[in-house]
Amino acid sequence: METARTEPPHQMKIYNHITPARLQELIDYIRTDTTGWKAVDISIEDEEVPDINAVATRVYEFFGRRPGAIFVCGTRKVLSLVMLEEHVDFPQMKRELTAHLPEYNCTVNTGNITREGLEVIAIRLHLATAPKAAPQPPAAKTAPAPAAVTAASGSALLQKRQSRGARVFFVVDDDMFMRSLLSKVLAPHGKVIALDDGKDLVAAYREHLPDVVFLDIHLPCGSGVDLLEEIIRYDNTAGVIILSADRVKDNVLLSQARGARGFVGKPFTKDKIEEALGKCLEQAELLSR
Repeated sequence: METARTEPPHQMKIYNHITPARLQELIDYIRTDTTGWKAVDISIEDEEVPDINAVATRVYEFFGRRPGAIFVCGTRKVLSLVMLEEHVDFPQMKRELTAHLPEYNCTVNTGNITREGLEVIAIRLHLATAPKAAPQPPAAKTAPAPAAVTAASGSALLQKRQSRGARVFFVVDDDMFMRSLLSKVLAPHGKVIALDDGKDLVAAYREHLPDVVFLDIHLPCGSGVDLLEEIIRYDNTAGVIILSADRVKDNVLLSQARGARGFVGKPFTKDKIEEALGKCLEQAELLSR
């Protein structure tokens, strides 16, 4: 487990495991100004499983004391978030980094970090580096408790969604016109399930496991942001796009902070919905790599 530290959140460090609070601190730090921040993703292709910690150490040596963090993601991947110059010759950096790891057959992918891409990176790191819970002894049998939302493995749910073939979309809005309009836009892309309230949303989500949920922020049963939180607690790879007639900046920021992949203001156009849908599906594809 990670111990307390006094260094600033941007000081270069290697992480095998990272607490959600520490990860969020780092992501928030980068989000304030993504200029110059780069993502460097290294995959080891050798048949023999490598000493991945040795690979991470070599990457640390390569980037020196630049601001950033290096994450060990499983047994074959190392992901680095590092502050470099704004304009970087990526092909040259790939060549130099590959030369710095001569004993490994590796694939290096690099790119600029954007605010949108940062959210995908955060989810991926949460799945890959979350501390593993210690096994618990079997619990004594008790009377059944009321149904509750329990967390599932986000990566397993993501794989299940992507392996079924046909896509499924939820439209959750108490406005009949909005539900109809959204359903028509989404119908060519997959199966659409429309709900006029959110009271059964979480149960329906667990049953159908939709690829994308279009969720109104104001519903008769309460706040769409609260429902968003429930969904994310169950499935931290969920693709939820918040809909709202009031484009208050705080609502946008709150939705993003709680895990939304997008925010579309009402009244919306077909192009806006399809743009938000495309970005959300693209993020899901990146998560599955």
